[in-house]
Amino acid sequence: MINLIKENYDNIVKAFWETNFMLFVSMSICLLLAIPLGILLFSLNKKYLLYNQFAYQTLSIILNMLRSVPFLIFIFILIPISRFLFGTAFGNLAATLPLTLVSISIYSRFVEQALLNIPNRIIDRAISMGATKLQMIRYFLIPSIKIDLILSFTSVAISILSYSTVMGVIGAGGLGEFAYRYGYQDYNYPLMYLLVIVFIVYVYIIQNIGYFIANKVSKK
Repeated sequence: MINLIKENYDNIVKAFWETNFMLFVSMSICLLLAIPLGILLFSLNKKYLLYNQFAYQTLSIILNMLRSVPFLIFIFILIPISRFLFGTAFGNLAATLPLTLVSISIYSRFVEQALLNIPNRIIDRAISMGATKLQMIRYFLIPSIKIDLILSFTSVAISILSYSTVMGVIGAGGLGEFAYRYGYQDYNYPLMYLLVIVFIVYVYIIQNIGYFIANKVSKK
């Protein structure tokens, strides 16, 4: 095992940072866009906020479409858009587009579900205090779901890490492609199992970081 690591160390490190790049870019954009989108979804379905069933159903259908298309096919569908945005449909940067869109569609739904689980007494309290719609969202709704936002974001990050292993089809690199190309295809199964262990450790670290932040926030 030690010799295997020494022989492939540079390539594994390179693949690791390629995976980190895809994960960091997609999850950063997801964090910026999915929380407002999830709040908007919730608001459009509540009469005390921005009730509009047509807008809600339209947005809901779009998000469902992003999640419903098989991910491999989704990558190919986005190739023209990637070529327009990045000047190329292949590589590490182009891979961030499908990963970002899928992460947004998943996380925005988590945000909406977390808001739907807020006890009615909190909503009633906000209304009785005469809070405006913006104040209700900022001071009552969001503080009530902080832990859920952190834990669900952690789950989405782990899912996107799994999705990133497919991005080798457009030459994005990463640990998944490295395990497939140099492990499975070259019949180097010890290398493939080594990379599986790397993924397990990676997921363990992400999960524990999420729990650590959630515990810190809950204590405050």
